[in-house]
Amino acid sequence: MQGEILRQGWPTYLKDFNRRNSGRAVDLQLLSEDLGTYTEAEKFPFQGISLETKQQFPQSVEIMLGGTGADHRNLTHTVQNVRRIVPKAGVDGREDALEIEAADGAKIILVFKSLPELPINVS
Repeated sequence: MQGEILRQGWPTYLKDFNRRNSGRAVDLQLLSEDLGTYTEAEKFPFQGISLETKQQFPQSVEIMLGGTGADHRNLTHTVQNVRRIVPKAGVDGREDALEIEAADGAKIILVFKSLPELPINVS
């Protein structure tokens, strides 16, 4: 899946996105003219993205990251006035990244991390 998700498709897309990617390790990166590139979170478990609407138009999203069990790190990042949502698909069909662009041009990028391959135990 490549290309921008149309605004009217955001609710369905994000619901399916949450189901496909729940629990995957993710980095949250911020890109803006003011800050440059900044990594806000590294290797957090992805919990989900919720869409806040006003007058039937999506206004903001909340990105929720955090662990369960022994990993108690949690982070919620809100993006106001969302303009675009663009997934970047991997070879297996799941998203490698998701870019969310605000009206001011700032971009939030969720980059999913691959877990290292386990070595094959040859006896």
